[in-house]
Amino acid sequence: MEQKTPKKELKTTKKGGRKKIILDLEQVENLASRGLGTTQIARALGVSWDTIDRNRKRSAEFEDALKRGKAKGLAQVTNSLFTSATDGNVTAQIFYLKNQDAKTWKDRQEVVTATVNLNDVLSGAKERLGQNTDKNKLKVINPLDTTSKEKNSLVNNQTDKKKR
Repeated sequence: MEQKTPKKELKTTKKGGRKKIILDLEQVENLASRGLGTTQIARALGVSWDTIDRNRKRSAEFEDALKRGKAKGLAQVTNSLFTSATDGNVTAQIFYLKNQDAKTWKDRQEVVTATVNLNDVLSGAKERLGQNTDKNKLKVINPLDTTSKEKNSLVNNQTDKKKR
């Protein structure tokens, strides 16, 4: 007699892929409130950055915990700075004013650059000189004693004085 082989028992199927790593949202929020970035949070929790990124993509709650933590930390430091400033800490007052009203309380001077075309300046000056003066009434710019016979020149030559 032939023995029949028993039918294969149905095995429970296992899901493929990695096991989900569930992170404590309270701890994530606390670390984010201390100013840690996602890489630093991952290191503090002993997981990889990819695990943090996967949790952010999977769960809106995880992303909210990160944002809430950052907002709480910022609020705590802002309150502390404001308290210090109102208690008379001059450094805190200066820092607060420079960051809240930069237009009024800035240290830096703005640098304005301008380009000047010297050809335009000189030609404009020549035009103004030509309109306002006669050739007979030109003024001497350097009135030095000179032996030069040219009295009509605009500028007396200083080498004339050295020749004496």
